[in-house]
Amino acid sequence: MKFIDLFSGLGGFHVGLKNNGHECVFSCEIDKDLRDLYESNHGVRPHDDIRTARESEIPAHDILCAGFPCQPFSLAGKKKGATCPESGRLIDHVVRIAKHHKPKFILLENVPNVLTIENGQFWNYVRSSFELIGYKMDYRIISPVDLGIPQNRKRVFILGTRSDVKNESFKWPSASDEGIIKVSLNEILDNSLHHKKLEIKKSDTLLLWQELLNGLNIETLSGVSIVAPEFGANYPENFVNLSLKDMRQYKGAYGQSLERCRTWSELLSHIPSYAQKNKKISPWILKSVRFSRNLYQENKGLCEKWSKKLNKINNSWQILEWRGDHTKHVIGNHVVQFRASGIRVLRADVAPSLIAMTPTQIPIIPSESRYVSKYEAAKLQHLHTLKKLPEKNNAAFKALGNAVNAKIIELIGRNLTSINSHASTINSV
Repeated sequence: MKFIDLFSGLGGFHVGLKNNGHECVFSCEIDKDLRDLYESNHGVRPHDDIRTARESEIPAHDILCAGFPCQPFSLAGKKKGATCPESGRLIDHVVRIAKHHKPKFILLENVPNVLTIENGQFWNYVRSSFELIGYKMDYRIISPVDLGIPQNRKRVFILGTRSDVKNESFKWPSASDEGIIKVSLNEILDNSLHHKKLEIKKSDTLLLWQELLNGLNIETLSGVSIVAPEFGANYPENFVNLSLKDMRQYKGAYGQSLERCRTWSELLSHIPSYAQKNKKISPWILKSVRFSRNLYQENKGLCEKWSKKLNKINNSWQILEWRGDHTKHVIGNHVVQFRASGIRVLRADVAPSLIAMTPTQIPIIPSESRYVSKYEAAKLQHLHTLKKLPEKNNAAFKALGNAVNAKIIELIGRNLTSINSHASTINSV
């Protein structure tokens, strides 16, 4: 079948569908550097802007692919949805092209939040827009780890099937499918490649956190974070109704006395940032705050001595988000990310999602004091066959974070191929 690749990026749709023998006849990408890479890797020069792409100049095709911009709908974005003037309404141009060409299949990919943004109104808009031009719509949330690929990265895959095409035999890919082989993260990592070394300050911070874990000897650590600023703190969880005078009797971050604070501004500067807004501890961290205060009460001497060594300039480095092994708390046996919310420690068998908006969150292999390389990240996206990636690391991880996983597309494409023989020809509607 012939396909077009809109918002093509590095070409995840292209790689996945080409692996099934399908042919790309048109692509579109607004970023010039990515257009150059796409041409080098795939031999097709993308059109620059979907808004100026004329339907009549786009070749006939069987599959329309579009990983339309996800940033307005992701957790990392601002959730602007269809009201976003830059990219939220670009889906209208996908509908415009589909209405003109009537391909057999429409294959879209986005973050799962696209289903719930604006209380589901945006998804209803997308679904109804394609239904009005004659498509049956279905979707499935799939993560690469579900299909044997060692990356946690949930994405929604949306399939539109032209109303005259019988797709009852179509099945979304699953772990039980023939040929699915589970791959470990260790099989992805390649120590022979050039890697960016972990900065000394970050390495020292991880060693310091390991020192605390060794001293605490916690039996089970699951689903909570160790929040160092709560060591010695006893300010109320919700102090919105308390006066400045009332608050002076408490202790703020690291047990700082609030007694001499003369203004709310001064007092709040002694309270952790996650409790300053609305004068209460944010719900997302409340459980961990309680856990950390109890931890301090049971280990006062150790916690006070340890906290004096901690670099308190970076707020996020003062929180250890444990998402790893529940009983064996060795940071070096895990994968780490320095995130805005804290230092996240994850199991070593699966990589975290590559994040386009924040390339600073590149996964770290602490046992080797290095970051995951862009080539290893390309393997996680099943784009390791590309001849070229963006030269600069940040640009490469941004592009890979935006890319659709080519293996998932390959598996979906394989199942579409099996029902294609029952479909009518292009533009027969």
